[in-house]
Amino acid sequence: MKRTEQMGQEYRAALDGLRFSEQDKGRMVEELMAGREVRRTKRRALRPLRAALVAACLCLALAGTALAVAPEAVAQLIERLTVRVYADGEDNGYHVGGGTMTKYPLSDLSEALNAASEARDGPGVVQLRFDRWDEVQAFLGEDVPCIWPNGGRDWASPFYVYLFHVEIDRLWGVDINSVDVDRGEVYIHIRTEHWRGEEASTGLNGDTGAIQQLGSYPMANGSVAELVGYLGPEEFPHAFCSGHFMKDGILYDVTAFGTVPTYEEAEAQLKVLLDSFE
Repeated sequence: MKRTEQMGQEYRAALDGLRFSEQDKGRMVEELMAGREVRRTKRRALRPLRAALVAACLCLALAGTALAVAPEAVAQLIERLTVRVYADGEDNGYHVGGGTMTKYPLSDLSEALNAASEARDGPGVVQLRFDRWDEVQAFLGEDVPCIWPNGGRDWASPFYVYLFHVEIDRLWGVDINSVDVDRGEVYIHIRTEHWRGEEASTGLNGDTGAIQQLGSYPMANGSVAELVGYLGPEEFPHAFCSGHFMKDGILYDVTAFGTVPTYEEAEAQLKVLLDSFE
């Protein structure tokens, strides 16, 4: 599918999600089309679809209480991920990407986190361990809106925080990981102002198992997770399902493990885990 067609479908889906009346939708389209014609005569280099999207954002921002949910719809467009599954003989895998990562300034991170970064012994990765989720939140800082299943209240395993650096003194990423054998694994990717990338990227590479895209799942907190299932080879017939979503420009990888070599159990467990994110 061409990118313009994909963007158009996502834009239409966002409008539908806002629950406009058909009359409101028609009026908005007329206004966008009229504005696009004016812009086309003034600046031919501006792509019509992008002009319409910009105008739509302005309309949504100015339309008043009837469009109060517009920021959430726009955020979903920006944070929506795509999945590409590939198979190359015995080298199977999948890639998830497309959402725009937020680059949090170092001033948004806590003094303790910045101090841990500055006190490291040389460049590279700093690893820290915490026993409770509220400790992790305090270490990140209140300006980083990171979430965990059930607020971490019933998570039985320790949390590991990794600080990534480039060159000598630049902190470009903060990752958080924990595995609860009874529930699953959560991995969080946070990026700072010193990160050189733009779009989210995660996935699985170089495996011999079977991988299948399982579609999108609307979570209880309003996010949309892209689901992928994995079945191990015959000599190791395990299964797991992973869900990938973004919230506030932060990327989340969530995995549930099955005890039988099918997707169903792991997928059901994964959806319960995803819906527990607050």
